[in-house]
Amino acid sequence: MRVELICAGTELLTGKLNTNISYIGERLSSLGLDLTTAVTVGDNRELLLEAFNNSLKNNKIIIVTGGLGPTFDDLTRSVLAEALGKKLVLNREALSEISEYFASKNIKMPKNNESQAYTIDGAKILRNKLGTAPGQLIETHHAKNMAGSLIFLLPGPPREMQRMFEDEVYPLIKKYETKVKKSATLHICGLGESQVDEIIRPVVEAERKLDFGLVDFTILAHQMIVDIKVSVSGKDEMLVDEMLHNIKKELIDLLGGNIYGQDSQTLESIIGETLARAKKTISTAESCTGGLLAKRITDIAGSSMYFRQGFVVYSNEAKEKTLGVSKETLKSYGAVSEQTAAEMARRSREISGSDYAVSITGIAGPSGATAEKPLGLVFIGLCGPKSEEVYKLSLSGARADVRQRAANQALDLLRRRLALDIKPKK
Repeated sequence: MRVELICAGTELLTGKLNTNISYIGERLSSLGLDLTTAVTVGDNRELLLEAFNNSLKNNKIIIVTGGLGPTFDDLTRSVLAEALGKKLVLNREALSEISEYFASKNIKMPKNNESQAYTIDGAKILRNKLGTAPGQLIETHHAKNMAGSLIFLLPGPPREMQRMFEDEVYPLIKKYETKVKKSATLHICGLGESQVDEIIRPVVEAERKLDFGLVDFTILAHQMIVDIKVSVSGKDEMLVDEMLHNIKKELIDLLGGNIYGQDSQTLESIIGETLARAKKTISTAESCTGGLLAKRITDIAGSSMYFRQGFVVYSNEAKEKTLGVSKETLKSYGAVSEQTAAEMARRSREISGSDYAVSITGIAGPSGATAEKPLGLVFIGLCGPKSEEVYKLSLSGARADVRQRAANQALDLLRRRLALDIKPKK
């Protein structure tokens, strides 16, 4: 079963990240369907027409994202209609839903949004519950040089596309499911990619020797976090579930506490769950990360239960006046030092009244480094009811990399400290 994705939009070729490909590919994979081709085309009528004509010759399922807006560069509807030899017709139901969307926002509908209600003749409307662009489903039949196809037109914005895909597309293509495929992702922090590979290799090799062709492993490293994705496929769902469960258990036994979560879990969500369960609180004091650590923690809904306060003390003056880091410490050891990191964490905890505090101070670059204190030098302080620690890190990468990696390392060190201090309920 061929499935092709065509993504329309010049912005996708000039820097904007296209997450629709990975999302649709993963959802198709869960049905045992492969995304055979993903094509990105700019807002150009001739190039779009060429892409549609090529796809119509070969594919059973065609998914198109983008180009359904109301502006002059939204060409998907008209170009696909041309490729199919059909007309665009005003769909009153679609127009009514677009009007209702604007009315619900207490906004007068612009005249050009009416263009979104024009659909390809014979198309079925796919409801957009989060925006103004309705989707469309067109079913073609066998004709000269054209195979029968199911064509789905979906909006480009990921939030709208994903909702429409789940509500309207997935139930329709599920009938083409060839096998059950289930996946699980384990998240690791504290080990490098090569270390993880070496540790799990016995499990990977053992599964390969079975030669069932049912199990796939992938490893992805990013900002000092390593993800292991395991996918198991087969016709027997119970067997797939059992195999996936057993493989996960083997990996967890091998990697132990270096695994901080699974699937959609993040370092900050795990920390939040632990703090909330134990009714403990946290505060932060940051220099080189500029509030990134506090942002990560407060990105989690409900974080007001456990996040007390965040301090961004970028300058020496702020460290001294806001947190009360001693002038002597800053003068003798410098802002980027074990001593300063310790005082930042300690004073953050004292001022906020939190149970735990985390501090970060370092040199993210590109300037500020010296022979004694090179680029990427970071100190992380942890202060809690039972202990105080400072960790020295040497992080690689550009400025943004150092900041992200410092935040990840700080969160993981906090997670490990909480795991020692706060025992999970049995």
